[in-house]
Amino acid sequence: MTGELPDLPLVANPSRLWLLPIAAIALFAGLVALLPSGLLLASLFGLLGMHPSVDLTLLALPTLAVAVFFLAVAAGVIGDLRLERPVLTIDQHGVFDRRVTDAPIAWADVAEVAPAHGGGGVLLALKTPRETRLSPYRAGTAGFRQPAAGLANIPVRAMDRPARLLAETLTALALRHGAVPPTEEGT
Repeated sequence: MTGELPDLPLVANPSRLWLLPIAAIALFAGLVALLPSGLLLASLFGLLGMHPSVDLTLLALPTLAVAVFFLAVAAGVIGDLRLERPVLTIDQHGVFDRRVTDAPIAWADVAEVAPAHGGGGVLLALKTPRETRLSPYRAGTAGFRQPAAGLANIPVRAMDRPARLLAETLTALALRHGAVPPTEEGT
């Protein structure tokens, strides 16, 4: 960023363009992965005219875990798409991400700012710990670790605004209001 901020407030929402297909694919994959478990249950109750086999059991158990994962991803994505709008608001007073906190985070409460490991997010170290959340099934946060108490991980991937714009704006505003980059010992 060239030192100039975009017009504030900067608002962003989960991208319907990207997330609707992701939700559909995850839902389809989850339902397909449930088929072996459904066949196993149907055979256990005698609905198929066959007895359950060891092969079917060995197929059904691992695919059930895959089904649960994909169905959790679909539910997380659909949940993000149903959040009250705007989901992410960045303004001169602070940042509010409905996916991460229940109340805005004031810039005065941010001690350090850094890119999240793996990209796609901005880590805010808070002066006063507060409860934050991070879904590992959310598009844009897959692979992120749950932040420790006092850290807020603001995901910027899969939004209707460019991730780079959101990350640079968050970082610039936090630094402008007294936050510092992390010290080398903290990394």
